[in-house]
Amino acid sequence: MPPAHVLVVEDDARLRGLVREALEATGHRVTAVGTGSDALLRALGGGIDLVLLDLNLPDVDGIEVARRLVDGEVPIVMLTARGDVASRVEGLYAGAADYVTKPFELQELLARVHVRLRERGAGEAAIEYAGLRLQSDVRTLSAGDAQVTLPEREAELLRLLLTHPGRVFSREDLEARLYGDDLPDSNTIEVFVYQLRRRIRALGAPDPIRTVRGKGYTVL
Repeated sequence: MPPAHVLVVEDDARLRGLVREALEATGHRVTAVGTGSDALLRALGGGIDLVLLDLNLPDVDGIEVARRLVDGEVPIVMLTARGDVASRVEGLYAGAADYVTKPFELQELLARVHVRLRERGAGEAAIEYAGLRLQSDVRTLSAGDAQVTLPEREAELLRLLLTHPGRVFSREDLEARLYGDDLPDSNTIEVFVYQLRRRIRALGAPDPIRTVRGKGYTVL
């Protein structure tokens, strides 16, 4: 399974750090926040593959966060100290795909994450556009019989562009979606676009990526 971008929403700084370290040790990219408002701001910006969501947050209740995040695409795993059945059922009705009751073992949490990401990847269809076929769950890009495996962030950048034809993404928007809070060097997006164009040409396909001067990138 390719690495995923996991949003950890937990107000306990120690537990948030432990979960982040465990996920990063298995190869995942992690954005960690401590409030519901920060979770909504980050998740609604896109680029998140799974949300680990604490129910007891200091500003917005986790149930409300789950209701506002549900879009049928990103799985939510609730982290809850509420052991009663009614609370767990409420979380599932709010849109959670699974829940883990505190205190929990990190290995159990990682197993739940793995299962939910595997289920999501299994249902991920290939994206076809202008002679190109991107299978984003395994990061393969093909044109006819030719095929290449893309680095993770190049595949995600291309997926964003291909699934929103005509939409112009600024460099800053792409950086936020690909890196979260850990912003890269200033020309990283330009390098990714250059590499994608080179790979597409090597496949013998026309390059659909367009630079919109002063605004960003799109596909036409």
